[in-house]
Amino acid sequence: MKIFISHKKEDEATALKVVNTLTLAGVETYLDVLDNITADDGEKLTKHIRGKLHECTDVIVILSSNTKKSWWVPFEIGMATETDMPIANYLISQESLPDYLEYWPRLKSQEDVKTYVEIRNKVSNQIILEKAMSHGLYQRADAGMSETQKFYQELKRHL
Repeated sequence: MKIFISHKKEDEATALKVVNTLTLAGVETYLDVLDNITADDGEKLTKHIRGKLHECTDVIVILSSNTKKSWWVPFEIGMATETDMPIANYLISQESLPDYLEYWPRLKSQEDVKTYVEIRNKVSNQIILEKAMSHGLYQRADAGMSETQKFYQELKRHL
């Protein structure tokens, strides 16, 4: 698992706390800290973000009132959604979320970040076990759900 941390520059301190919690849990992360040259070149930045997202398996979005001013956070969410990457929102404050962000699980503390990792690993391991056991005879009631949907369902139950 490698998690892309999507954030607005003004929320970098919180993003770094999330990175620290994930690192302590043994999870690799990517946090974009761009130089001014890349940040001013839309084509370069788009390619850079796209490449880094393809290296990751999950996205955690740091959300605050600053996010409303971002063009890139929605772009990153859209890119992740296209490939059915698991996405979770880390809420800095009790902002009201746009409707399109209500779907994903909401993390509100560093403990929730740890829960994210535990549940993500648990669901991934269950999927591996189910694939190993299935020979056309074994099928769970939630077999039609994607791994990401199963993860969301399980994580929301624990938050």
